[in-house]
Amino acid sequence: MIIRSRTLCAVLLSTSLYAPTLLAQEGLLLDLAAAERLALERDAGLSMTRAEARALREQAVADGQLPDPAVSLGLMNLPVDSLDRREEPMAQLSVGIRQAFPPGATLQHQAARTGHQAAAADAGTAARRLEVLRETRLAWLELAYQQVALELLRITHSRFDDILDVTHSRYRTGGDQLQDVLGVELEQALLDDRIAAARGAAAAALAGLRRWTGPLEGQPRLPAHPQLARPPELEPLRARLAGHPLIAAANARVAAGQAGVEVARQQYKPGWMLDVSYGERSGMGRSDLFSAMVTLDLPLFTGQRQDRRVAASVAQTDALHHARDELHRELLLALEADHARWRELHVREQGYEDRILPAARNNADSALDAYRNGVTDFTTLIRAQLTELESQLQARRTRTERLQAQARLLYFLGESS
Repeated sequence: MIIRSRTLCAVLLSTSLYAPTLLAQEGLLLDLAAAERLALERDAGLSMTRAEARALREQAVADGQLPDPAVSLGLMNLPVDSLDRREEPMAQLSVGIRQAFPPGATLQHQAARTGHQAAAADAGTAARRLEVLRETRLAWLELAYQQVALELLRITHSRFDDILDVTHSRYRTGGDQLQDVLGVELEQALLDDRIAAARGAAAAALAGLRRWTGPLEGQPRLPAHPQLARPPELEPLRARLAGHPLIAAANARVAAGQAGVEVARQQYKPGWMLDVSYGERSGMGRSDLFSAMVTLDLPLFTGQRQDRRVAASVAQTDALHHARDELHRELLLALEADHARWRELHVREQGYEDRILPAARNNADSALDAYRNGVTDFTTLIRAQLTELESQLQARRTRTERLQAQARLLYFLGESS
C-alpha cells in the first residue's frame, strides 16, 4: 500500500484538531449552548434554591404580623347545687378577647431578618446557576478533548498501518530488517492500548457531562469550536467580584444577622397584652359587666437573658462578617490564579499554532519522504510520527485548558454569557 502523501497527512491531522470530531457519527450534535440549556432545565439544585427563596419570602410576611388573638368563653359563679345561674345574682356568662403585642419594633425587625434571608436564597439561586454553567462547560470541554484525542490516535494508528505495509515490502526485498517490522507492530500495539485508555477517558468524560445535563441519547458529537465570551482584564474582574452572587448572598446573611441583633435589643422593651371581656348577668335588675386589662412585661433583670441574647446575636453577626470577608478573599485568590493561567495558556496555544505544530508536521512529512527514499532509518521515522502525535495532543490539551480557565473566569464575572 502506498503511504499517504504529505498533503493528505496534513489535512487529516489538522482536521482532527480543528474540525468537529468524527467519533460516533450516529450521535446527535450537542453544542455547548444546548448542553447549558439542558443542565439549567434539569438541575434539581436550582429548583431547590428557588423553592427556599419562595418559602422565606412567604415567611417574611408572616413574621411581620401580630400573634393571633385569643377568644375566651366562660360561665362564672354558677351555683353547684342547682346549676341554675338565675338563682345566683353574681353568675354570669362572659366572653373575652386577648391580644398580645411583642416588645417595641420586634415584628418589623423579624420580617426584615427573614426578608434578608430570602434575598440570600435568591442570590444563592443565581450562584447555583453560575455554578451549573461553569461545571457544564468544564465537562463539555473535557469530553470534546477526549473525543478529538481518540480520533487523533486512530488516525495515527492508520498511518502506522501504511508504514507497516512499507516495512513488510522492504523486508521482503532485503531493504529492512525484521526488527523494523516488529517495531512497527509494537508501536501499533502500544497505540491500541492508548486507544483503549482513550475510550475509557471519553466514557468517563461523557459521564461527567451527563452529571449536569442528565441522560443523553447515544454518544453525542461535539463541535470543535465552542463559543465562550472573552473575559475582561484582571482589574475590571476584581472590581466586579464584589457583585458576585456568592458575595451578594453573604451580604444578605450579614444584613439578616444585623436585623437579628435588633430583634434581640427590642427585648429590653416591655411587651404588653390587652384583655377585654364582657359578662352577661341573668339576675333581675343586675347590670352586665365589662372588663379591660393591660398586662405589661417587666424586663428588669436583663443580665442573664436580654444581655446574653444581644451579645450572642452580635457575635453571630461578627462571624458572618468574617465569613463574607474570607469568601471574598478566597474568590479573589482563585480569580487571580485562573486569570494568570488563562493568559499563560493563551500564549502557549499561540506557540503551538504558530511554531510547534507546523514544525512537527513538516518533520513528520520529511521523515516519511526520507524513509520512503531510503535515506533515513526506522527509528527517526517512528520518532517523527510520534512527536507529531504528541504535539497535536498537547496543542489540543492546551486549548482545552485555556477554554476551561476562561469558563472559570466567566463564573467569577457573575454572568451567564
